[in-house]
Amino acid sequence: MAGPLSGRVALVTGAARGIGLAIATALAGAGAFLVIHDRDEEAEAVARRLGGEDGRATPLIADLARPGAVDGMAAALARLALAPDILVLCASAEIRQTLDTLSDEALAVQSEVNLHATARLLKAFLPGMQARGFGRVIAIGSVQEARANADCLYYAATKAAQTSMILTLARTTQAQDITFNLIQPGAVRTDRNRAILAQPGREELALARIPLGRIGSPEDCAGIALLLCSPEGAYINGAEIPVDGGMRL
Repeated sequence: MAGPLSGRVALVTGAARGIGLAIATALAGAGAFLVIHDRDEEAEAVARRLGGEDGRATPLIADLARPGAVDGMAAALARLALAPDILVLCASAEIRQTLDTLSDEALAVQSEVNLHATARLLKAFLPGMQARGFGRVIAIGSVQEARANADCLYYAATKAAQTSMILTLARTTQAQDITFNLIQPGAVRTDRNRAILAQPGREELALARIPLGRIGSPEDCAGIALLLCSPEGAYINGAEIPVDGGMRL
């Protein structure tokens, strides 16, 4: 498929649903070959749908809560002779617990998925981008970094630490065409958030904090991701881009 990302390989983690799926769909429409990562078989169905008759997508099933997951992902892509030019870090673990109920399991899972997997994915695929002279890294952060809720105490902390990691690389990686940026969604109607927004009064409370007066959709994040990966966004580096309708204000 012809497009501004023709010839590029994009690995999107957590791409079988929600924001990851919306971004993967946009990148596929721009001509990229998609590696659809998720932790279950839904990745296969999405890869078939986005790949079309040309088969320009492949699934990659791995649980990022497992320390060895990224090594397995890298080995699988090497066997397929696929080297990501674009890495979208969308998969995350959010376990809503306040400080007094925070469990060791919640600490471990959120640390593994949100932080350790980020570092391992960058370690696995950034050197290839540097060798080829092109790379786009996008991490999906959260409005919780700026306006955390008590029950997102540790989740918000891990996302803030992930942001620090991305900004450090943006500042210290000396390369003319490798960029590192962050998209920070607000209240977006994803599968994970539907149950929360369905609780009595929760959607009304969220809307009261959003100047635009509506809940976001996953597609609201896709256009920004496409810009950051496209030639028109090549000079954007180290940006933290809120997509929250003004909720952070």
